Amino acid sequence: RSPPAPEQQPRVIDTKGTPQRPLPGGGPADVGLVLAQQGGGGSPITVQQVIPGGPAATSNQVRQGDTLIDVDGLDMVGRALPEVQNMLRGERNSPVTMIFRRGSDQVVVTLLRAVPVGPGGKPGPPPPPGQAGPPPPPQQQQ
Repeated sequence: RSPPAPEQQPRVIDTKGTPQRPLPGGGPADVGLVLAQQGGGGSPITVQQVIPGGPAATSNQVRQGDTLIDVDGLDMVGRALPEVQNMLRGERNSPVTMIFRRGSDQVVVTLLRAVPVGPGGKPGPPPPPGQAGPPPPPQQQQ
């Protein structure tokens, strides 16, 4: 049995070597993503927002619309959003490796968790339950 043709295999973009400077201190931290799951448990989990100043944003590797498919070697298919969000939280400066699907590509990203960033790039409060980052700013009507 021969392997599928190269155009059928996803291209893997490995960003594990992306430099990230550890920050002093410990405590609760996350990766700076707001995730969404349409249709409840079992549905794909997508990046709704990359929080400016957070680890995902400073890595410049995660994009809005990416689908999260793996966290630290665990498949995210069939998992509920709150479970996945808890997996992304941890001690400050602890690493987490995620695999995202972007079109036909797979993007491998390893980040160090950091304290959530609030308005103006200053540390904000920990995210409320149900989010892996601070809530997005309110939308202004024009």
